[in-house]
Amino acid sequence: MSDTTVVVSQNPTSNTIVNIDPQTGETEIIVVAESQPDISVVISNDQGPQGIQGVTGPTGPANVLSIGTVTGGATAAATITGTTPTQTLSLVLPTGATGATGPTGATGSTGATGATGSTGSTGPTGATGAASTVAGPTGPTGATGATGPTGATGASSTVAGPTGPTGPTGATGSTGATGATGLTGPTGATGATGSTGATGSTGPTGATGSTGATGATGSTGSTGATGSTGPTGPSGVIAVVSPIVNSGSTTSANLSFAESDDQSILPNQVFG
Repeated sequence: MSDTTVVVSQNPTSNTIVNIDPQTGETEIIVVAESQPDISVVISNDQGPQGIQGVTGPTGPANVLSIGTVTGGATAAATITGTTPTQTLSLVLPTGATGATGPTGATGSTGATGATGSTGSTGPTGATGAASTVAGPTGPTGATGATGPTGATGASSTVAGPTGPTGPTGATGSTGATGATGLTGPTGATGATGSTGATGSTGPTGATGSTGATGATGSTGSTGATGSTGPTGPSGVIAVVSPIVNSGSTTSANLSFAESDDQSILPNQVFG
């Protein structure tokens, strides 16, 4: 607020000056006259006190934004439909240009050998080749053939023949069957119960497990809406008391003294 000066005049040679300090609100009245009637002035600042702050509004509900449709198009666009606290976001995404082919990756390590496959069926016998002109190697000796049946006994010789070679040892005969198990003997008497062993000492207590990590702090709730502004205080006014007459307004006063025989206000008297 700028400085305010109010001039109170009774005649061209008698003035009363009222100064208001805009920083402190202090009022100073200077009277320059030989004699003036009694005066009482009530002055207040142009601006009234600030109104009471409005009550803080309740916290609004948290908004939930879900994804709707995502489609391709020539121009990117986003549309939010619905009303709070439940709304839907739909997107239009343009197709980007095909990127350049990336470099060939390094050759991976050789994988483990797979399991052996099953043996395939035997193929058909090939045609017999031409006879070789070179003798092949001698094959291994074949197994001894079975002994032929014994021939009929000839007539007894009168001359003893030479003793023949000893024949090969015959194969060992198979093991005979196991004989039957003998009868089970009678059960012996139960032995006496042994004495109870001493109780072992208690094992040491296991170490205490480490404390689990602290869970994450929940997110801060949204700030409530700002309360409405309080009503504006009343404008300051300049009020005067008889015998002063205000020929101006309540914010720009022009005060004049009424005629009086009271000589209680002396020249150059200051009112604060």
